[in-house]
Amino acid sequence: MPISTHRPLPAHIRGLQDELAERARSYGLDFFETIYEMVDYEEMSMLAAYGGFPIRYPHWRFGAEFDELMKGYSYGLQKIYEMVINTDPCYAYLLTSNEVTDQKLVIAHVYGHCDFFKNNAWFSKTNRKMLDQMANHAARVHRYVDKHGYEAVEEFIDACLSLDDLIDPHSPFIKRTETKPKRRIDGRDEKPPVDDERASGRFPSKGYMDSFINPPAVLEREAGDRDRKEREKEESRSFPEAPQRDVLMFLLEHAPLKPWQHDVLSIIRDEAYYFAPQGQTKIMNEGWACVAGDTPVYTEQGLIPMADLVAGAAETICDGEQPRRVYDRNIIRQHETVRVTTRRGLSLCGSTNHRVLLADDETWRRLDELRPGDRLSVSGGHDLWATEPVELTWSPKHGVSLEEVADEAGVSVWTVLRHRAGRRIRAAEAVGAALATYDAPENLALPRSMTKRAAVRVPTQLDESLAALVGYLVGDGHISRVKRHLGLTTGDPEQAERFADLVEELFGLEARVRQDGGRIRVLAHSETISDFLVEALGLTVGRSAAEKRMPDAVLRSPEPTVRAFLRAYFDCDGHAGRQGVILSTRSDVLAAQVQLVLLNYGILSRRRRQPDGCWHVHIAGASAAVFAERIAFGLARKQRALESYVADRRWMKQETWDDEVVSLERGREDVYDISVAETHRYAAGGLVNHNSYWHSTIMTRHALTDAEFICYADHHSGTMATSPHRLNPYKLGIELFRDIEERWDKGQFGPEWDDCDDIKAKEKWDRQLGLGRRKIFEVRRIHNDVTFIDTFLTPEFCHKHKMFSFAYNDATNYYEIASREFEEIKQQLLNGLTNHGRPFIYVVDGNYRNRGELYLMHRYQGIELKLDYARDTLMNLEKLWSRPVHVESVIDDVPTVLSYDGRSHEMKAKG
Repeated sequence: MPISTHRPLPAHIRGLQDELAERARSYGLDFFETIYEMVDYEEMSMLAAYGGFPIRYPHWRFGAEFDELMKGYSYGLQKIYEMVINTDPCYAYLLTSNEVTDQKLVIAHVYGHCDFFKNNAWFSKTNRKMLDQMANHAARVHRYVDKHGYEAVEEFIDACLSLDDLIDPHSPFIKRTETKPKRRIDGRDEKPPVDDERASGRFPSKGYMDSFINPPAVLEREAGDRDRKEREKEESRSFPEAPQRDVLMFLLEHAPLKPWQHDVLSIIRDEAYYFAPQGQTKIMNEGWACVAGDTPVYTEQGLIPMADLVAGAAETICDGEQPRRVYDRNIIRQHETVRVTTRRGLSLCGSTNHRVLLADDETWRRLDELRPGDRLSVSGGHDLWATEPVELTWSPKHGVSLEEVADEAGVSVWTVLRHRAGRRIRAAEAVGAALATYDAPENLALPRSMTKRAAVRVPTQLDESLAALVGYLVGDGHISRVKRHLGLTTGDPEQAERFADLVEELFGLEARVRQDGGRIRVLAHSETISDFLVEALGLTVGRSAAEKRMPDAVLRSPEPTVRAFLRAYFDCDGHAGRQGVILSTRSDVLAAQVQLVLLNYGILSRRRRQPDGCWHVHIAGASAAVFAERIAFGLARKQRALESYVADRRWMKQETWDDEVVSLERGREDVYDISVAETHRYAAGGLVNHNSYWHSTIMTRHALTDAEFICYADHHSGTMATSPHRLNPYKLGIELFRDIEERWDKGQFGPEWDDCDDIKAKEKWDRQLGLGRRKIFEVRRIHNDVTFIDTFLTPEFCHKHKMFSFAYNDATNYYEIASREFEEIKQQLLNGLTNHGRPFIYVVDGNYRNRGELYLMHRYQGIELKLDYARDTLMNLEKLWSRPVHVESVIDDVPTVLSYDGRSHEMKAKG
C-alpha cells in the first residue's frame, strides 16, 4: 500500500484554506496549525485503514480494512471525503477527486475537529506527537517480526487487541505520589534492603562483645527462619492491595511476558489510551444516524443510491408523502450496522441508531431495538420521478492505426511496415516513438478502425423506445460481444416483431427473424451497438441471468421511460393468471429493484426466493389492478389475463402499507446521512426513515448562530431529530447545547432560578445576560459525555422534549416506556454512557488461591456480560498470564465465576 508524502496544495485550495481558517477564528475557534494534503482514493483508504496515520505496525486487520474500503469504492458503495488526526500540528487529508465546493466543506469541517482536539480537557493528555510515535511502534514491531517470525508476533497482537479496552481512561489524569515495588507472579515483592539492626535480628553491642552477644551461627539460623516466615506470609497475601482497573498495566507489571511481548503489549496500550478520548466524547464529537450507501432513495433524479445523493446527485427526496429539499449530507466511516429484512422481501441496512417508522405511523424505533415480528411502515416515492431524460454521451472506442502512426512520424505506411520488419529506414527514431503507442496492449485490444464497422445510428438519449428495447434484452434477450450481435428469443410473434421494429427504428439495423422449432429468434449484427448497450447502459453479456439488473439510466429516467422498460420486461419474464401477476428472475438485485420501482407507482408486491433458486415478485389484489392501469402488459394475451383476474374480483381487500420484520443481521460498513427540510423523514429502501439534523451550516453557507458553530466545533453535537414520543440519546448533544446557550443568555441558572417555583415567572424569565456563547465554549473545554449530561440535563429539558426511560418487556417482546421521572431518565442515560457502555473490569487478585492465578471482578450494574465475549477474553488473558484466569460477575441474578484454564471453560455459582 502506498505511503503518502507531503505535497503542496494547489493555489486555489490553499486560498480556500486561508479564507476558512480566518472565518473559523472569527467565531472564536482556537486550533493547532493544520497541514492539509491532497491524496487519491487509494491513499485515503490506506490512511483510513490505519486510523488516519500513514504508518502503523504490521497486522492483517489493516490490510482487510483497506481491501474492504477499496472494494466499496470500486463498486460505488462508499466514499470517504476527509480525514483528520489529533496531533500538533494537525494533519488532514483531502480527496483529489472532490469538487471545489466539497473541499471547502471539508476544510471547514476539519477546523471544528482541530478546535475540539486542542481545547477539550479529555484530549489534553493525549500524545500530540503520535504521528512519530506510531512510526516508532511500527519499526519496533517490524524488528520483532524479523527476529521471531510473523505468525508468532501476529498471534500475540491478536490476543492483545482483544483486550485493548481493559484500560482506565481516567488514569492519565491521576497523579500517583509513590511507586510500589514490583510484584512477581509468585506473589513476592522485590524487597528493598533493610538497614535497621533490630529488623535483622541483631542486638546492639560494643564491638569487642559482638561475637558473644550476636553469635554468627545463631544469626544465620534466625535469618533463615525469618526469611521462611516472611516468604510464607508474603506468598499467602493476594495482590494488588486495591482493585486495579487498568488490566493492561497490571499485565505489563506482573505477567511472565518475554521482553518483545512486553513491548508489543505496551504499544497496544499506548495506542488504546490515545484513542480513548474519542470514545469519551461520542455525543459531543460524533453520533450520526445513517443508512448504507447502496440504499435506494426516491429523488427528483429517479431512484438513486444514498451514496450518490450524499455526493450531490439530487436535491429533492420523498418524505413518504411529498417532495422535500435535502440541505445537508454526511458520511461516517465503518459504523456498526443492522440489516433488516421484511416478509415482503424489503431490505434496509443502516447504523444501529438509525430509526424507522413503525406501522402505527407515530412510533420511531432504532434498528438495534427492532425484533422479529415488529411491523414497519412501507412507503414508495409517491410518484416522484426524474423530469429530464438521461443523456447518453457514449462514442465508440477505436485504437491507433498504422496509418495514424505513419502520419505522426511523417512517413508512408510502407515505411512503417519496413521498420516493423527490421529494415533500416531514415526516420527510425520517429517511427519507433509513434509505434510505442500502437504496440501498447491496451491499444491492440481495441478495433483498429471504425471504417470497417457498419454504419449505424447511436442514440444520444434514453427515450421510451430505447427503454423498451432494453426491457426486452434484460428479459429474454442476449448480447454477444464474441459473435457481435444482439437478439431476442421468444414464443410470441407479436413480441418478435416489436423487437425487430425497435432495432431498425433506433439503430437503422435490419434484424433477421427466423423460426427455431417452437421459438422465434431475432438477431441483429453490430459490434458498435453491442458495445453501446454494454458500456453506455450496463447490460450484461453471455449467460448472465443472475447478474442482470435495471440499468441506472432507466432508474434515473422520467416515469414514461420507466414504464416502457417495465412493460417490455414483464412481457418477457412476467405472467398473469389466477394468482395475479408474477415476475420470475434469477437475479436478486433485479427483483429488488423492480419491487422498489413498483412502490413508486403505489403497487405493493412480495419478493420471495423459490426452491429452484429463482426469485418471484408477486403482485396481487388491489395492487394488480393498479399495475393493469398504470403499467400493463404489452402482449395482448397477458393483458387480457390480467384484466380477467381484476374483473373476477369485484371486491378486493384493502391493502395495508406495512410489513413484518423477519430477520436482523449485524455488520459494519460506511453509512450515509442527510438532513431534510421541514420534516424528519424520508423514504428509502421501501421504508420510512428518520433523518438526522446536521447543524454545521458554516461549512455550506457561513451563516449560523454561535450555538450552531460551537456544536459544529464539537464535531456535530447531535445526530437526530426527535419524534413527539421518543428522543434518541445521540440527539441530546445538540439540544443540550442549545438549552445551555438559551439559559445562560437569559440568566436561567443559579440559586434564584433554582428556588423559583412560579411556572409563569420561569417562562418569562430573561435577565438578558448574554452569557450563552461564553458558557458553550466553557462546556466544550471541560466536559465529556457523562459529565455533560450529568451537569446540564434538567427536569425542564426532559419535560420539553418528552423524554422517558424505557425497558424491555419479556411478556410483549417490546421495549416500552418504564418511567417519565427525571432521576430515572437521567440514570438510564448515564448508565449507557459510563465507560462507553462497556463493562467495568478490575483485577482483584494476581495470586488467586495462592496458585498464581488471575482473578478479575466485573462491577455488575444491572447489565450482564456477553458470555461469548467473556469466554474469548478469558482465553486471550490466559495466553498472556500463562495461568488459569477467572472473572466474577452476575449471571441470571446469581453471583457466578467464569474460568478458563488453557484447555476448557467453566462456569459455576460463587461459593
